[in-house]
Amino acid sequence: MNEQPVDREAMLDLVAAYALGVLPAAEAAPVAAFILADDGARREYNELRATANLVGTIAVEPVDSTRSTRMKERLMAQVRTDAIAGARTRTPAAASTVRSSAVWGTALAAAAAVVFALVSVIQNFTLSSELAEAQRKTAVLAAEASSARQSEESAQRMLADVSAADAQRFPVVYGTVIRRGSHVYLAMTSLPPIPRGRVYEAWTLAKGAKAVAASVTFTPSGNGLTLVPLPEDADHLAAIALTVEPEGGSKVPTTKPAFVQPLS
Repeated sequence: MNEQPVDREAMLDLVAAYALGVLPAAEAAPVAAFILADDGARREYNELRATANLVGTIAVEPVDSTRSTRMKERLMAQVRTDAIAGARTRTPAAASTVRSSAVWGTALAAAAAVVFALVSVIQNFTLSSELAEAQRKTAVLAAEASSARQSEESAQRMLADVSAADAQRFPVVYGTVIRRGSHVYLAMTSLPPIPRGRVYEAWTLAKGAKAVAASVTFTPSGNGLTLVPLPEDADHLAAIALTVEPEGGSKVPTTKPAFVQPLS
């Protein structure tokens, strides 16, 4: 039986696919044999393989803005070099090979475009993430600065209140209850230590109320003075009390008050 003539142009297309690594394994053997037997096919394979390796190198390199630009320039320079070299070495008789290479050159350029698009997406995602992180840190710093300003303002107001000449002072066990305007403070100078797991708890009695309500809990400062601002409006209060309670505070007093001080 006579062998079918080889369609050289079709085989050169397969050579291009083989060089680019997209030819199915089942078709590789006859194409490899063709490359070994045909000088033009071997030249075609070597040219396309060099450029394909360059794309592979680009795809696995770490991506950053500087390397992205450098990769693109290197790839396009290689493509231009291959195109010029191919145009100079091919003869008119190899026109079909030129057409085949042009087709695969276009495919290779498309593959390169995909690589560059992926690089751009990664860069944009990275920049967006960095921007979001910078905005988050800025918001955290702004919140911390605002909290610090509020704490400083509160400390200045408290110092002004407790040292004001017009402040009302009510001596109690362990210290003084100080009222100025709508603000009220416990200025404790001799609080005894309390066991671990216990806290001092302040209680307020609203005007007209029959039972006290829980206010703040605290422990002695250890520096001789424990100054505690109460959050309630002093204008609405009839009295202040202090007890020792379990850590976390209680809803109702569970121990005898150290003092109950009217605010009038």
